[in-house]
Amino acid sequence: MNFSERLKQLREEKGISQRQLARDLNFSSAAVSLYESGQREPTLTALEKLAKYFNVSLDYLIGLTDKDNELPDFVKEQITKIDELKSLKLSEKLELIGNELINISKKIKEFE
Repeated sequence: MNFSERLKQLREEKGISQRQLARDLNFSSAAVSLYESGQREPTLTALEKLAKYFNVSLDYLIGLTDKDNELPDFVKEQITKIDELKSLKLSEKLELIGNELINISKKIKEFE
């Protein structure tokens, strides 16, 4: 599978339009369309943004491998959580972190 096919596949799996992908990554809608049709090659910076957005390796994104990511699922989950935290207000971040610490503390007590 080549880059243009892989990009379209990843976008459709995520259930988003070309327009939404362009908006999320600050690309033009035309650029996304041209990438998917194979009429334009992305810059390295654009490839990096796409790989991070879809949580896949560059090798997977450009079709060098069929492994969707070299990272284990639990690492991908943590990356997703971090990305979600970035969009929250400071008070919301602190509340989530506090709740996580409470959960960790409970787990530690189970082992004592």
